[in-house]
Amino acid sequence: MQELSQSPPTQVAVVVAGAGARGGYEAGVLSVLVPRLYNAGVETLTFVGTSAGAINATIFAALSHLPPDEQAQQALQIWRNITVSDVFRSPITGFPGIAGRFAGQLLQVPGVRLTNLLDTDPLRRTVQRAIDWGQLRTNTTNGRCSLAVVATSGADDRTVVFVDRAGTTPVPPPDDERPIHYVAAQIMPEHVLASSAIPIVFPPVYVSKPETCEGWYLDGGIRLNAPLKPALALGADAIALVATHPEADPGTSAPPSGSPPDVDDVVVRLIDAALVDRMIEDLRTLAKINALVDSTEVESPTGRPRKVIPFLPIGPPERPSLGHLADEIFENQRLRDQGLMRMLRQAELRILGRALGGDGPRRGDLFSYLYFDKEFIEASIELGRHDAEDAFAGSQPDQVPWRIGPRQPLPTRERSNVADLPNHRQGARKYRS
Repeated sequence: MQELSQSPPTQVAVVVAGAGARGGYEAGVLSVLVPRLYNAGVETLTFVGTSAGAINATIFAALSHLPPDEQAQQALQIWRNITVSDVFRSPITGFPGIAGRFAGQLLQVPGVRLTNLLDTDPLRRTVQRAIDWGQLRTNTTNGRCSLAVVATSGADDRTVVFVDRAGTTPVPPPDDERPIHYVAAQIMPEHVLASSAIPIVFPPVYVSKPETCEGWYLDGGIRLNAPLKPALALGADAIALVATHPEADPGTSAPPSGSPPDVDDVVVRLIDAALVDRMIEDLRTLAKINALVDSTEVESPTGRPRKVIPFLPIGPPERPSLGHLADEIFENQRLRDQGLMRMLRQAELRILGRALGGDGPRRGDLFSYLYFDKEFIEASIELGRHDAEDAFAGSQPDQVPWRIGPRQPLPTRERSNVADLPNHRQGARKYRS
């Protein structure tokens, strides 16, 4: 493994991947990572996020005027206050409307179309309420931080990166290789909601500003779930990547089965191929470029000399970690909660759990993206903090273990059991009432 030998970076991009309900895990990682970056002398953070990562990026950017530890605590409190009713309406009440729109589209009724399966009006209100948008504007205008959120254009399928930063520095030129289009914007709720519009499940979001990019947008994870390339284009000296999957994975083994993979298993594998494998490929590419720059003079396509870009990826040690955690908590709740009122309060999650749980080797993985349950979020936060502290293990408080090359996967650890999380039981009891 190659280690960083140059002077510590001062302009760092914090890249936060898409995650859905796994955003609590990312918030846990960020609550450790952001204070450590500032303690190490980082002067300016550029937060770059996709989907739930865009929500986390925006939360921390809006809190960047506060002391780092206070930023972390307030961000975690936002996630701890979220319930499923803050994200989408009950599928029970929404099903008749969905069925009606599906029938209307099938019968080609003019103006009737099925665009989504869940009503996310509550998420719009939550995003507007939980984030101080006026303070965000002050923070980016004063140069305390920069913010970029990633969405996918419904018109041409291009990745659009909305960039909010101080000064008059132009945004990067279009990148036709991916393709990526950069747009200067004042980030507002519509941009963050557009980045978080999970295809099929959540409705597309209409973005009105800036007028040159007006139109319908979908989740940024469709094409760029871990936006490393935009972070480089925006001038980062180093990249800290926060994701809910590991940077490398030797693969998961499952006992032989006479049954074919169920729909949930197939969808999970499609998610891995679309969202995770590209992230791993980008990290490997960055490591290869760093190795070339470290050994010889290499020019970028613009003609400027390349520089070594140190990076620090933080995620769970295994891909199924959060899926196993979601499955275990859901099953514990199902066995424990027998009261009628409690069952009714959890009806939305019970329906989703039954529909998305599956019985294959990746049981719970798909469900974990929509499991907006306080107990799961609390456990995810603890797991994120634990993995972030592991990433900094052995480093001084004012140091970051930056790397410029690949490393071997860490030994497999059993981390999916709820009991392994030291503070989870206390936190879970707090939210059961």
